[in-house]
Order: sequence, then structure tokens, then C-alpha cells
Amino acid sequence: MSQLKENSKVKRRSKGEQTRNQILKSAIDILASQGIKGTTHRAVANHAKLQLSLTTYYFKDIQELVHQAFMLSSNITVAHAGAAWLQAFELLDTYNKAELKKVSIREQLRDQLTQMATQYIVDKVSHQRIELTIEQLLFTEIQISPQLRELAQSHRNALLGPFVKLCSYFNEQQSHLDGDILLTVFTQLEYRNLMMAKQDIDTKSINNTVERLLSWVLQVK
Repeated sequence: MSQLKENSKVKRRSKGEQTRNQILKSAIDILASQGIKGTTHRAVANHAKLQLSLTTYYFKDIQELVHQAFMLSSNITVAHAGAAWLQAFELLDTYNKAELKKVSIREQLRDQLTQMATQYIVDKVSHQRIELTIEQLLFTEIQISPQLRELAQSHRNALLGPFVKLCSYFNEQQSHLDGDILLTVFTQLEYRNLMMAKQDIDTKSINNTVERLLSWVLQVK
């Protein structure tokens, strides 16, 4: 009997988590299309095809719902970036420090990393358009919503870390500054191409910009 009760509690908890995530994902869609002012309990409930009472049950305060939606979107973006960086660091770790000083190795790495990064940016702009829009909104809203400032800083730091690590392979003393520059330019490449239709994404320009940046970081011509 106790096992049946426990299973029943787990099922209710699981259904509750599914409903909560459904509300948050709908809030992300509404934020991306209508901004913070358009993100209301009613708009989210209609988009999620749920009763209004459910959104207010799980998120009594609309500010909490908006903040949690930003957090979920941030987590999705950071997780996606982490998976892409794993491939890059696996490649870099196949070389020792002495090999990484060789120009021929650096040129080869520059070309491989350029290809990886270009594909990552194109895929992100093509398939993570909502998350990119939410990211832009997050950085904009910190000017009028100070409670989002900490989340925005945490989000950027999570994205910055791998860039700093990449630069540390080639210039450890300036790795944080170099990483910050790389992240800034990569972000602008994403935002610029986000304005375009998917079929108009300027892959060649992305590739050329990334190649030039990595040539600078890896100190090759």
C-alpha cells in the first residue's frame, strides 16, 4: 500500500513538473514575440492551452514567471554551447604544449576551429532563434529591471568561460581579455544574422570573420 502511495506521489510530481515546464516554454515564446510587457498570465495560458488558474498556481507573481523563463532559456543556450565547445577542446587536447607552439599546427587548428565555429553560429541562428531573441531581451531589460542584472551577468560569464579557456592555450596572460573580445564579436555575428531570414544567413561573412579572429588569437597569418 505504501508503495502505491509513493508511486502516486511521483506521478503527481512528474505531471506537475511537466505542466510547469509547459508554462515556462510558453512564456519563452511569448517573451520572444511580445516582449516583457506582452507576457501576461493570460497570454501564457492561452499559448500553453492551459487554464489561467494553472499559470497563477505555479507562478503567482508574473515577475517570477518571467525570471524563471529567462533562466530556462539561459540554461538551454549554455548547454547547447557547452556541447559544441566539448568538440573543440577534445581537438585541442590532442596536442601538447610544444606542438601548439608550431605554426603549422596552429594554422591547421585555425582552419578546423573556424569550420566548427562557423557551423555552430549558423546552426544557432537557424535553430535557436527564440533563445537568441530572449538573450537580447535579457541584456536590454537589465536597464529597467535590475533583478535581471544578476541573471544576465551569470549568463554571460557562463558563455565567456570557454572562450577564455580557448585563448589560454595560446596566450594565457591575456586569455580573459582575448576571450572577452571573441565572445563579443561572436555574439554580434549571431545577432546580426538573427535579423535575416534563414536562407539569407551570410555564412561566408561569418566564416571570414571567425577565421580572422582565430588567426589573431592563434597568432598565425
